[in-house]
Amino acid sequence: MKIEFLVVGALFLTGTVTAQPTAKVSSWKKDLLTYIETKLSKPDGGYGWEDQYDSHLTPTYAVTGILYNIGELPKDKGRLAEFIRTHHPQKGTNTTSNYFLGNAPRGEAGPSGSNLRNLVYEQIQAILWLNGDVSSFKADVKSWKSQAGILANYEGHGYGGLFQEAMTPVCSSLLGISMDKSEEFLKYLEKNRRSNGSFNNAPAANGGDGNILNTYWALYSFKELSGTERLSSETINWLQSCQLANGGFTHQPNPTIGVNDDVIYTWAGIKSLQMLGARPKNEKRVIDYLLSLRNADGGFGARLGLHSTPVASFYAIDALKVLNAINALDKSVKRKEAIEPKPDFSGHQVYTVQFQAHGQGSPLEAVMLADSLKIHLWGVKYPVAGWLEEAQKIAQNKNVPVTFFMSDEPHDNLLSIPGMGSFDHVLDYIAPAKTPIHYADSSTFDEFKNTTLKNLKEANGGMLLQVSNNEPLARLLLDESVNNFGYLAISTVHFGQNFMFWLPYIAEYRYRLPLVTLQDAHGTESWWWSNELVNHRTLFIAKEPGYNAMIDALKKNWVVGTRHDSVSNYKTRMLGGTMAAREFITAKQSIWQWWDKDESVRRPWAALTLITPADKFEAGHPDKGVAIRVRPWWNSVRQSLRAPVVALEKLEIDGQTVEPKLITVKARNGDVADSYYLYQIDDPAAGSHAVKATLKNLKSGASKVINGNW
Repeated sequence: MKIEFLVVGALFLTGTVTAQPTAKVSSWKKDLLTYIETKLSKPDGGYGWEDQYDSHLTPTYAVTGILYNIGELPKDKGRLAEFIRTHHPQKGTNTTSNYFLGNAPRGEAGPSGSNLRNLVYEQIQAILWLNGDVSSFKADVKSWKSQAGILANYEGHGYGGLFQEAMTPVCSSLLGISMDKSEEFLKYLEKNRRSNGSFNNAPAANGGDGNILNTYWALYSFKELSGTERLSSETINWLQSCQLANGGFTHQPNPTIGVNDDVIYTWAGIKSLQMLGARPKNEKRVIDYLLSLRNADGGFGARLGLHSTPVASFYAIDALKVLNAINALDKSVKRKEAIEPKPDFSGHQVYTVQFQAHGQGSPLEAVMLADSLKIHLWGVKYPVAGWLEEAQKIAQNKNVPVTFFMSDEPHDNLLSIPGMGSFDHVLDYIAPAKTPIHYADSSTFDEFKNTTLKNLKEANGGMLLQVSNNEPLARLLLDESVNNFGYLAISTVHFGQNFMFWLPYIAEYRYRLPLVTLQDAHGTESWWWSNELVNHRTLFIAKEPGYNAMIDALKKNWVVGTRHDSVSNYKTRMLGGTMAAREFITAKQSIWQWWDKDESVRRPWAALTLITPADKFEAGHPDKGVAIRVRPWWNSVRQSLRAPVVALEKLEIDGQTVEPKLITVKARNGDVADSYYLYQIDDPAAGSHAVKATLKNLKSGASKVINGNW
């Protein structure tokens, strides 16, 4: 759906301008509306990121806020409001909780262990801008309880994320409903208020300064709950001290992590000061700063020189409106179009890496899967001693071009950030094989920087951000990585989820850090992770598929996270990468594509494996002689087997039919954890032998033969 915008002096419709003779149009407004219509408007009726083919709630919220602020809301406000109402990325009418089976067209976000209430806030606020009815959200908001202590916060003390907690009073106020236990919530805010008037996740008694985003949402909550005004002058001084010499704001005065300005911090500082009846200390400089973020395409970037994004554009426009300075755009000079370097990709090719695949179970099957699924780099998670070396040895002996490296997740380690708390699920790392990486059980960021990060940098490794529902925390860590060292990439697709869809702050880093997909393998056998291995992968550009070449590609952002599966309705989703890298990778699709024209995945129907007593990592390995193991394809969710897809009809050795034994292994909860056929030969005859497995697809009835020999 294309939206008509009635502009003073111009009509924008499907990206075209029809001049009206009655009034002069501000060039910045024409540029901004053209940016929205040509880069962000999507055929499904909403707005999305410029490199995606469909809409998302957050860009739609941002665009609606921009149009509201500049007085250019669409004529058909009700239609846009209904789109926003029905397109929560996780629980809208077009989403599904049964996301692993991909039963809905917009199930890509997947579920989360936490309720991302800022997404509901975006729905409510955007619909109110459109003068729509928000009464349908009342029951949901009324049911909200504190999320302190939930597992999905991944915080060691059980602190709630203040940003998410504040959504309850904020949304309640927008809906005109009373908040239960409002006095209790005010006490929570007081507990988290520092003596300088700022706020953060952790209680003030635990130390650490405030955060400008958490301070804004806490002040907003106080205002709506009619909390007692206290420490106003201290808070004003603290906020004004967040302004940097370039006019922009950072997240706290004199920070030691993520030392940089950002339009979101600048917006939060200006809005917070407005609530306290104050202004930035250097108002002219902050206006000049906001104007400097305007790009040639008409949008705004999060920092000087960064690409435009819908969210950054909203924050810039909203901040200028608060300062009564939108008209300053009339005299502003937009930045010249940044010309992205055109790399010389001659001699380069597209290769595949899987981060956090299996590091235990059958190395023989891992090598077979890497070979059949065109996986050039296999990142090993939770490796048992000797497994990685054994897998690499097998690959070399079989001439399979796959390199195994470390891609692990230290689950039991915590990183402590003053004022925020102590967190896990933010310490995933990659490193060459056989690299010892030392993690403390718990460390401050300074300790971590001088030990583990130093160790990783020297080893030509780095970190991957798996997930954090705490946006203020994640921004600090990501900015620190961009400025210095740390994260080489951000995880998006993970199981059936797409983190960027329910943590849209990730999209704000799309040009600063690569976006990758994460296997996050669970269980023992890579064969039972095949459904994940064929759903998504990370593609990179290099001259050869080695580990160092992959690291170099990450540093250049010549990387694209890609999915094509039932969850995406078999439509190819690409995430991240420079524009040149995306063009090159797209042009080479015939090389890396892992599905056929009929959308069926090119994956083995079964793993036919010959096992000897020396194969100690293999289930069913014999004490003597040899064993032949056949693992047919099952549908599985993570590592739990649901139903067989393929059955073994016949197993033959040297033309003679043999009767293998069916082995079934149950998990503690009773689910099938492993299933395979095993035929053991205690005293095999000398010479070469042929093995033939005849398989049947239980759904289609088709047959297939797999041959092997020893």
